[in-house]
Amino acid sequence: MIFRHFIPTKIVFGRKSLNKLSQEVESLKLDTSKTAIICGRSAVSHGYAEAIKKQISGKVEVFDLVEADPSVENAYAVLEVVRKFSPTLIIAVGGGSAIDVAKVVSIMLTNSGAIEEYIGVPDAFKNPSVPLVAVPTTSGSGSEVTPYAVLTDRKKYRKAPLISRFLFPVLAVDDPELTVSKSQIVTANTGVDALTHAVESFLSKRATPISRLYSLEAISLIYKYLPRAFGNPADIEAREKTMLGSLFGGMAIADAGAGLVHTLAHILGVLYKVPHGLANGVFLVPVLSFYGLSAKKEIEEIGKVMGVEGNYKEVLSVLREFLSFLGIPSSLKDLGVMESDISQFVSLAMEKKFLMANLPRIPSERDLRRILESAF
Repeated sequence: MIFRHFIPTKIVFGRKSLNKLSQEVESLKLDTSKTAIICGRSAVSHGYAEAIKKQISGKVEVFDLVEADPSVENAYAVLEVVRKFSPTLIIAVGGGSAIDVAKVVSIMLTNSGAIEEYIGVPDAFKNPSVPLVAVPTTSGSGSEVTPYAVLTDRKKYRKAPLISRFLFPVLAVDDPELTVSKSQIVTANTGVDALTHAVESFLSKRATPISRLYSLEAISLIYKYLPRAFGNPADIEAREKTMLGSLFGGMAIADAGAGLVHTLAHILGVLYKVPHGLANGVFLVPVLSFYGLSAKKEIEEIGKVMGVEGNYKEVLSVLREFLSFLGIPSSLKDLGVMESDISQFVSLAMEKKFLMANLPRIPSERDLRRILESAF
């Protein structure tokens, strides 16, 4: 068996690790003469952007223009103003949205053409990006350690992924204390996103011995500690372990990728503007049920790290209870989705055929329709 493992990001993890940012930036000999901080409004209102700004020598500008579920247009808007600043270093602070937009900006500053030219084309960029430091404030996307950046293409009703080794940040600073301010809803949705990364990467045909270790440890940590972080947002140990699980989940999908749950969740997000983690949670059990016997062994391995020793159907039952505790709706109907939209869902999902080869069971159009009907 030949496999590859490539994560060039330096990771600094732990409580108050944000206080080490300047020291880590200096150790990597990053040029801070002109630093752009890219974030959303909440990173400013919570003081995170200012805390970073105080640690960086040279000229620093804050660009708090990132929207939730950012579109291609939002990325262009941020790119336009940051390009005028001409940064030597970019620091992203926020959830997956802020980090993904910062990735797009960092790579487009050094490569010609339009963003749309690179969507869905692996390693299409010729030039390395402006060095990027990622400071996540949620435990979900794992984007601080992946080669992906995902935008929403509203014109074509699709999620628009950019994929390149140049999109790995040079440094990730994961400080769980930055997640304490997140609401129960955000904690649940982002945590379920991280759990889905771990599950889908474990089931992927691209999984490697290394990615599987990350996947299982992520599942174990998130299953144990996310309910605690959800129930008591100030529980710093639970926040720390959940963030570690998110980090491992990101490292797993960097190798193995995601799968059908993410594909359907992306469509739900585009059509109904449902938060990504919430959308993943709605589809997780229906998709695993579809895989059934084709992924029985893997699902039961997942169950073991959750403390479930039964067959795969019992694992799915426990997962349903877990998601219900976190407030994830049990059906698409609860989200206002119309059954008349199933045909559009199926059509959009079938356009992602390049992802299908990594799945434990490849769905036909009829299968996708049944999955969606079961999610109602």
